[in-house]
Amino acid sequence: MAVDIDDNEQNEKLRDIWINYKNFILIGLGLLLAVYIGFTFLVNQETKRNEMASQLYQEILIEKSENLENIQLKTNSLKKDHLHTPYAGRASLHLGQLLAKSNKYEESINELKWASDKAREVSIQSLASYTLALTYIAIKDYKNAKIAAESIASNGFKALKMDLMGDIYLLEGNVDKAKEAFTTALEFYKDKNELAQVIQTKIDALGK
Repeated sequence: MAVDIDDNEQNEKLRDIWINYKNFILIGLGLLLAVYIGFTFLVNQETKRNEMASQLYQEILIEKSENLENIQLKTNSLKKDHLHTPYAGRASLHLGQLLAKSNKYEESINELKWASDKAREVSIQSLASYTLALTYIAIKDYKNAKIAAESIASNGFKALKMDLMGDIYLLEGNVDKAKEAFTTALEFYKDKNELAQVIQTKIDALGK
């Protein structure tokens, strides 16, 4: 009997709470539902944008290298509409490399600068800086080549960076600095015979 009374009192309290606060409860539930719907919508939109960016990037990769104008248009579209995806930086790097191969060095430099600064992935930034340094070397601008090489930040590119720095120092006529950079690069490549042999050959060519 006491249990029945307690249950009735509990039900009365719940009924009173509902009567007094139902508007607040309904508003709260409505807000939660709106937040959930909004969040789901944003996630779906982001997924669609990433899929579109990925598709556009794949189109760039399969485009023939001589169709630079099409590649530039699609790359610019990625940079404008999909800046926050990794595909914009990757496409910019790819375009920069193609421009350099076509001896369009000024355009290549501008594109690679963008990629080295705006790419979302550190590895792409570093690869863009590496390619940028090589492009500067091609036009004999060793000062800017060194600046580009020094900006390589990824640990995975440290050996390549030092090998590149060695080449730049050598082109500048600074043999001691070149040997020092090659020696540092050799320490990273010591377990990779072919790469180590190439760098060792450079060091040997500089003499004692």
